[in-house]
Amino acid sequence: MNRKLTSLAIIFLMIFAFSTPSVFATGLKEGASSLLLPTTGQAMNDQLGQTKTKVMAGVEVAAVTTVAILGGVVGGPVVWVGLGPLLANHIWSATDAYKNAKYNKDPLVQEQMTEGQRMLELSRQRRYEREQAYRSDVRSRLDQAAIEDK
Repeated sequence: MNRKLTSLAIIFLMIFAFSTPSVFATGLKEGASSLLLPTTGQAMNDQLGQTKTKVMAGVEVAAVTTVAILGGVVGGPVVWVGLGPLLANHIWSATDAYKNAKYNKDPLVQEQMTEGQRMLELSRQRRYEREQAYRSDVRSRLDQAAIEDK
């Protein structure tokens, strides 16, 4: 009876997992690519120029350099001085890329972003109209002053 229950639970979980792959797959590609090489997932999420991405790249270069120098000169357990930050950087980059990919693909977030973009465009348009009205008012005042001086 125990085996039957276990096998039914496994079958149920497999059916559930494969029936909705998009729910589980969102962000996995970005997270896995950043796990192998930090900042690649951030590049896939269009976050390449952000400060955190630059910090991740700098930590990666520093950790690889430290591992190479300590591994070549000293060797042994001292290599962990460089491997610790290297592994931490890979994990940080992967989790950041995964979370941001999930956040960027959320329909509610996308709707809010498009609403924000519409409001920004409307604000720009109103500002342009105010500036044009002010310029035309200044021109008309200058023209009127020129007529009065004559």
